[in-house]
Amino acid sequence: MSQIVASIIWLNYNSMKFINVIKRSLKSIYEISLPLELIVVDNASTDGSFEEILSYLDGLEERDFKVKVIRLSKNMGYTGGNNMGYLNSDPRTNYIAFINNDFIICEGSMEHIISYLDVHKDVGIAQGTIYDIMKKNVDNAGFMCTEALLNVPIKTLPSNPIYVTYASGSYMVVRRELISRLGVPFDWFGFMYFDDMPLGFKAWSMKFKVVSLPIEAGRHVGGASGGIASEKTLYYLYRGFGILSEVSNTRYKRQLKSLFVKDLPAVSGIRACNRRLLSAAIKGFMDGFRLGAEMRRRGYHLNIYAPVDN
Repeated sequence: MSQIVASIIWLNYNSMKFINVIKRSLKSIYEISLPLELIVVDNASTDGSFEEILSYLDGLEERDFKVKVIRLSKNMGYTGGNNMGYLNSDPRTNYIAFINNDFIICEGSMEHIISYLDVHKDVGIAQGTIYDIMKKNVDNAGFMCTEALLNVPIKTLPSNPIYVTYASGSYMVVRRELISRLGVPFDWFGFMYFDDMPLGFKAWSMKFKVVSLPIEAGRHVGGASGGIASEKTLYYLYRGFGILSEVSNTRYKRQLKSLFVKDLPAVSGIRACNRRLLSAAIKGFMDGFRLGAEMRRRGYHLNIYAPVDN
């Protein structure tokens, strides 16, 4: 095998309901021409998807790949699962690629991203343009975050490389040097919806740029594992917002807390008539706020004002 240039971390959790997309995702990884290692991490799935994935991998044509399979004893979420994958990666690889199990890679995109990173040593994280699964609409070409912590996805294919606040955790390539300085890519307490955005803030604070490249990266289902507008999804979404509002240095901390109480549930389409969803959102925010306050007391903070070069 040639020198491995990147470790791909591919996380699975109870994916039988979209197993055909899962198989297409794995197949697209096997079509990458670079020498890679693939690290499949299963978050204690109970629906038979783990066994189905193992069987499918056995049937794929052999490539210049090293495959590792890790089955966790409990669901550690996006952050914990990917951290475990990183800790089991080959320390000699220069790049770590995070790819969701509901993401199908466009041919040549990984090669293009890594070639760009090889040349631009000041870039720590890169992505391409991500489409929805039918490739009808742009899902995102990276995200910009305002000082009021509003996340705005870029919805057009850029004509040139552009700087973004953070890259999409569904498919991004991160320089190992950046992660090595952090210890792990994501905060263990994050679980989900507090992952790719904090990593972007940290990268800029460490003087690494985050870039979106003018290439088609692939297609993404989105929300497949967490469920769309489920109690679990809303709980962790607002939990992440609560943590961020407390640990970041935004000037609008007080206003954001007031905004959540008065407006955010309604803005997000959560109506009082759906008490379970509303309760999940409120509980998530309050739990996140308390956790964020505790992390801040321990010295954890995110600088959202790190300079972005233009």
